[in-house]
Amino acid sequence: MNVDWLFNLPAPVRRTLYFGLQRAVGSRIAATWREMQEWETLSPAALESRVEDRLGQTLDRAVRDSEHYRSLGLSRKAGESARDFIRRFPTLERESIRSDFTRIVIDRLRDEIRGPDSVSARRYDWLVVKTGGTTGNPTSVVHDASLRDWGRATRLLAAKMCGHPLGVRYFRLWGSEPDLLHEQASLQLRVQFNLLGALNMNAFRAKESELLAHHQLMMAHPEIDSMMAYVDAAAGLAAFIEERKLPAPKLRTVMACAGTVTQEWRDVLQRVFGAEVFDKYGSRDCCDMACECSAHQGLHVYSPHCYIEIVDDAGNPCPPGVTGRILVTLLNNHSFPMIRYSVGDMGQWADPTPCACGRAWPRIRSLQGRADDMLTTQDGTQLSSVFVRHFVGVSLNRQIIREWQLEQTDARQFVFRYIPTTEQGLKENLDKIKSSFQLAFGADAAVDLQRVDAIPVSRTGKIRWIINTYKRRS
Repeated sequence: MNVDWLFNLPAPVRRTLYFGLQRAVGSRIAATWREMQEWETLSPAALESRVEDRLGQTLDRAVRDSEHYRSLGLSRKAGESARDFIRRFPTLERESIRSDFTRIVIDRLRDEIRGPDSVSARRYDWLVVKTGGTTGNPTSVVHDASLRDWGRATRLLAAKMCGHPLGVRYFRLWGSEPDLLHEQASLQLRVQFNLLGALNMNAFRAKESELLAHHQLMMAHPEIDSMMAYVDAAAGLAAFIEERKLPAPKLRTVMACAGTVTQEWRDVLQRVFGAEVFDKYGSRDCCDMACECSAHQGLHVYSPHCYIEIVDDAGNPCPPGVTGRILVTLLNNHSFPMIRYSVGDMGQWADPTPCACGRAWPRIRSLQGRADDMLTTQDGTQLSSVFVRHFVGVSLNRQIIREWQLEQTDARQFVFRYIPTTEQGLKENLDKIKSSFQLAFGADAAVDLQRVDAIPVSRTGKIRWIINTYKRRS
């Protein structure tokens, strides 16, 4: 059934139909969206109070309704704030979710949600969601109807913050498994994309012919000036357009997702598309969690949706500017409490000064990528993937090497995979890269340079530029 005509309806009509469709399937997104926008206007004091109440309710429900949390024997002390109480909870690791899945499920649903393969009998209710599995072992969590609505609301908010609010058409350079498998997406999904105004391009395809097709599609729609994209796919497309000296589509905004937005990638997106670049942070298991506003003073944490902590190796809170592990507590997932969930990412808090946009929500200054993407030097120092990408980006010449991937396979063993653009100057460039790596990782670091036809992708179909399989085994 062809539903592409919906894409051409006026924006106000598509907005109305979008909320109508959500209501028809059982979602309460309209009410959730109104609440999300109300939280945007809260003063710092009012926000503090709201977060305290919602966090307290989340913790109290967990120790009351979930066997996993009840077994910890935790209860709030008289006069203890929710922020102090949560620090007595252990971190929730992926391995714990895999081994204790059914005990995390609340008592009322344990006969219904018996394992990761369970399916709800109701149309819009709880849903088992699997993580992308970039570490090779996907984790299953449960999103109830409330969290699913908040997930939809966070996506609407991100679009609003990034300059293409609901109704504004945009390019969507995203992973499409149905397209990759030459299948058609479901009717409901196709209707939803058309109502949202999304013009889809498959980020899983990055051959020359596909990149040319993406470019042609964008040039055919000069009226669309916003893009939501995997940041690596968008940067790769921009670099391809620049290298081929193709006419560049002019964009007003790019929402960069699903990866660390390095300065190099931000620069190429701004240079080629002339776009304002917005960084967005989220995951399949936690939905969207934070996004840059137009002030570009950090990523605002979605306070009504999640409570984020950044801690050091000892579990102590990190002050602004200090990198630590990100722990996430979901505030609206009542059926499967996820408290102090270690998402595997590293980040820093921004200074707690007021943001020019007026939102009181806390801000993450920078994201350092996945913890298992940190690389280990000879003296044990951990180098973030952000540093390494910048380091490699400075050393590389895009006219010589088009794509690359660095993997640490042992304490002093590295593999650098590369796809050259030209043979001219290639040997000298590779020698420079190898010596630069040895300066960064230690003089006796062994760097195996491997010429490849394609960069290996993760289980989700995305390219990981930095991989540390050695740390994962340690």
